[in-house]
Amino acid sequence: MNDKTKIIGALVIGAIAGAAIVKLLETDEGKELVDKAKDKAKSAADEIKTKISQLEGQLAELLKIEEDPNPTNQA
Repeated sequence: MNDKTKIIGALVIGAIAGAAIVKLLETDEGKELVDKAKDKAKSAADEIKTKISQLEGQLAELLKIEEDPNPTNQA
C-alpha cells in the first residue's frame, strides 16, 4: 500500500465514523446519551472542585503549623 492509498482509506474511514456519530446523535437515544455524559462530566467536575477545596484547607493548616509550630511557648 502506498501513502496515497493509506490516506484515502483513512479519510473514508473517518467520514464513515463521522456520519455514524452524527446519525447516532440525531436520535433520541443519542441525545439521551449526550445528556448523561454531560451530567456525569458535571458531577465529576463538582467532585474535583470539592476535593481541591478540601486539599487547599489541609495545605493551609499544614502551612500554618509549619510557620508557628509551638504557639503556646512564646516568650
